[in-house]
Amino acid sequence: MGSLFRTTERRPQVERVLPGSTYRAVAIVTITIIAVALSYGAISAVSGFAWWQTLLLAMFALGGAAEFTFVGVIAAGGAPILAVLAGLLVNSRNFAFGVAVGPFFPQDWRALLAAHWINDESTAISRLGHNPRAKWHAFLLMGAAIGIMWPGGAMVGQWLGNVINADLLGLDAAFPIILFCLIRGDLKNKVTLSLTVIGILIAVGLTPLLPLGLGAVTSLSVFVFVAAGWAVRSFIRRRSAGSSGAGNTSADSTAAADHTQYTTRGEGNR
Repeated sequence: MGSLFRTTERRPQVERVLPGSTYRAVAIVTITIIAVALSYGAISAVSGFAWWQTLLLAMFALGGAAEFTFVGVIAAGGAPILAVLAGLLVNSRNFAFGVAVGPFFPQDWRALLAAHWINDESTAISRLGHNPRAKWHAFLLMGAAIGIMWPGGAMVGQWLGNVINADLLGLDAAFPIILFCLIRGDLKNKVTLSLTVIGILIAVGLTPLLPLGLGAVTSLSVFVFVAAGWAVRSFIRRRSAGSSGAGNTSADSTAAADHTQYTTRGEGNR
């Protein structure tokens, strides 16, 4: 009978690191990544790349824009060294992504391994986290999905070959829209919104004038405005601090002179 009235202790509910909305976002982006990977594999096959070349490029470059650029330069008859340099230049935007994810990356060997997963999608998904731990887990989830699905999709695309027409998929519009939806919360900040608009205008204006894939890289020039603003603000602060210090020094000198004059008068009266 005693067991009937025994109070059962409820186990504390384990708090989930990531909400369900993050998993859904990862799933949606992953589906798009698979579609892009299929297109990349098909284009690579049409351009004359062997399956193992497509696979190695997908595994070690792990950057869709850079890989499309590399394959495009080779297909157009360009030298391999130029294709490599063009791909590296396109992937140079990962520097900005590294700066964005650096604050929540662990300061140990895991950061070195996870750096290979830094890209547009993993950086955007990490922004959905509400604390450093959640951001790190979201980044790993998206990075692992890309690391598996991108090479796998590329292999399927390589096998399908000429069956898929990448232009009919509309991925050139769908993929940027998905990334925009992931970062729209950050655009509530007026400064971030202004810099984003400037970067978009720069990229759109220069894309027709530059080789394939390099237009988006030019949007990074917006950091020139950030650096200029930071330098001007620092200069104004230093100048204000210097003026304030000079004013205090002048006041101290005046007070010291008055004190000396008062002391001298007192001694004269004595």
